[in-house]
Amino acid sequence: MFENDFPLLSTASLSALILHTARSGPVTLDRCEQALDALFRQADETPGLPPEDLRERLAARLSELEIAGILVPGEPLPGEDPSWRLTSRGHQALMRHPEGLDQTDLAQYPEFAAHLRATAHKPCGMDPRAQSYDEGYRACMDGQPFTGNPYSFDTADHQAWESGWSEAQEERQKSQPG
Repeated sequence: MFENDFPLLSTASLSALILHTARSGPVTLDRCEQALDALFRQADETPGLPPEDLRERLAARLSELEIAGILVPGEPLPGEDPSWRLTSRGHQALMRHPEGLDQTDLAQYPEFAAHLRATAHKPCGMDPRAQSYDEGYRACMDGQPFTGNPYSFDTADHQAWESGWSEAQEERQKSQPG
């Protein structure tokens, strides 16, 4: 499943939420969570992800916006988490992209492009998800249902498990008589 399969949780949607929230003053992770919760209530939708996953996605977007120079750390608000505020670049980004920024948009900023180059995954010669793939394969062969995936939704291990299960299912179907 792709991130865009969850309403309001795409990278662009979350960055728009953060930027619009920061427009009125310093933003914290807690304020972003509250704004996201209000947005879901207004849309009469449910997130489809556990609260810790939502918080993790918001924190990742805050980090990306900081790396791109769109947000800068601010003074911690009394009794709250660290805060960020919009930079002049952030105000310009909000005006140009009121519906949010994705990583392609952020890559236009030199600091973020440098970050992407520095953190790019290099092939290691081994598939680090082979174990979860094998677990999915064995689960199918043992008769476990596709819904038995033990990994968190929207993770590489979840996808690898599904791939292993699907491969085993195809092999089982091929081996069954006509």
